[in-house]
Amino acid sequence: MGRTYDALLRDTAAALGAAGIDNARFEARLLMAHATGRPVEALIARGREEVPAQVVEAVRTLTARRVKREPMAHILGEREFWGLPFKVTPDVLVPRPDSETVIEAALKLMTDRMRAWRILDLGVGSGCLLLALLKEFVNARGVGMDVSGQALAVAQLNADALGLAARASLMPGDWRQAEWWRALGGPFDLVVSNPPYIESAAIDALMPEVARFEPRLALDGGEDGLAAYRLIARAAPELVGVGGYLVVEAGDGQALEITEILRAAGLSPRVPIKDLGGIDRVIPAKH
Repeated sequence: MGRTYDALLRDTAAALGAAGIDNARFEARLLMAHATGRPVEALIARGREEVPAQVVEAVRTLTARRVKREPMAHILGEREFWGLPFKVTPDVLVPRPDSETVIEAALKLMTDRMRAWRILDLGVGSGCLLLALLKEFVNARGVGMDVSGQALAVAQLNADALGLAARASLMPGDWRQAEWWRALGGPFDLVVSNPPYIESAAIDALMPEVARFEPRLALDGGEDGLAAYRLIARAAPELVGVGGYLVVEAGDGQALEITEILRAAGLSPRVPIKDLGGIDRVIPAKH
């Protein structure tokens, strides 16, 4: 008899664990489910059955990629965010649970779920923030800006897959250029952003999944990690309508400085909102 599903799971988990990957058994199940096209529950039920040779080879190939610390989202091709599936490629940041704090903050600020809000997402990436908000605000329309054409293509795939393409306009833009905001058609009721906020010198020391595989342009926040916030804040009075909100994600320990940047731009920052890890993750500011 050949290798069973249980044995393949053990071997795969052992390889992942030896590579320093947490939750190795859980990830092994995900890789096996991806290789077989079957849900994890079905694989558990088949534990003592023999695995077809082509599946064994497929699992080994996927495991080799993960052992090199390629992000699981890249291997699987998608990641869940706000209960929605998002296609993910190396051209965009992998959506993270911390960023769901942006959605939670926006829903508390914009209490009328039926109103036709105008929403802007700066650095739209995979589209996870903008599209999750459009799912919640069913009459809203949104604009997503990104400097990367490849990222915009991923966001468009996600907008199409989620049935939101009619309400989401995706366009190129670079906040490092003069008067970059003029082409966006503001002002907006809500502007959200998860800008790059890692200090340039700190990127190579990040976990391998991030430092080696995620787009550096989406990570690099300049010498102090705050360059994008200054550029966004400078344009905020033009982009955010009076009475509207800017909601930005922040890195650990950055909330106080970002708050001051937003205040200096003429906005009225609110108390930072903590993520599930207790970090001041999101700073809302009213215009």
